[in-house]
Amino acid sequence: MKKALIIINPVSGISNKDRIKELLHQKFDRKLFKYEIVFSKYAGHVEELSRQAAVAGHDLVVAVGGDGSVNETGAGLVGSETRMGIIPSGSGNGLAHYLNIPFNLDRAIECLNQFRSRKIDTATLNGHFFCNVAGAGFDAQVATEFAKVKRRGFWSYFKLVLEEYPGYKARTYKLNYQGQEITRKALLITFANSNQFGNNAIIAPDAKADDGLLDICIMSKVPLIEAPLLGQLLMFKLINRTHYVEYIKTPEITVVQEADENCHVDGEPLEAGKVLHVKVNPLSLNVVVPH
Repeated sequence: MKKALIIINPVSGISNKDRIKELLHQKFDRKLFKYEIVFSKYAGHVEELSRQAAVAGHDLVVAVGGDGSVNETGAGLVGSETRMGIIPSGSGNGLAHYLNIPFNLDRAIECLNQFRSRKIDTATLNGHFFCNVAGAGFDAQVATEFAKVKRRGFWSYFKLVLEEYPGYKARTYKLNYQGQEITRKALLITFANSNQFGNNAIIAPDAKADDGLLDICIMSKVPLIEAPLLGQLLMFKLINRTHYVEYIKTPEITVVQEADENCHVDGEPLEAGKVLHVKVNPLSLNVVVPH
């Protein structure tokens, strides 16, 4: 019998935690899994629990939460044989969208019961783990402000984007990769392992999470009158058709910011300093995915 740990993040936008727990007891395959359900209690707790489970030889650790929960679970399991499962419940759910993990709770549990998995790349920004996207610039600014907001969800995030965009000025960045150095003035720089921020907003349409490469997206600031069009291009997977965006594929890159500003890893704000070293870790995380 396989050992599973299910970690529920009680502050990740889950509206009915007791119902999720009850449904897990009803639907989770008890013939396949011996399992325990726990609630995380503080920032970093999910990572601690996940790492302990991997060391103890668990076969599966399930993140019930959003991008932050998935990030912490992945950070605890990276490099181990323990598989990560996801029951999405959060604002963006970028990796879950990318891997086509069901958002219907019954179907998400059925996906776990099938126990089919694939290995994906992960990456680090100055040693800080991420499995979906990291970034500097405008999206990091929004992530920093979003972390202060009590009301979560897509519309709260979207409201912040509208508030922050008009006054945000593009920054100058130096990028060093594969023996080249370039300088760009940009709204944001995204280090994409998967293809999207979340909510199917596709920032890097050609990104693949198992190719050993990061897709570096360098986006110029778009005039305010054209910004709604940019939003549409993100949602229709066409952002790479605009001249405002430039892409680099590389396993490793160093970016120097003009000032010491926050970055983000999987949507979580991070004080990383002026020099950002980003590196892929190929096929380092085993994730349960649908058939």
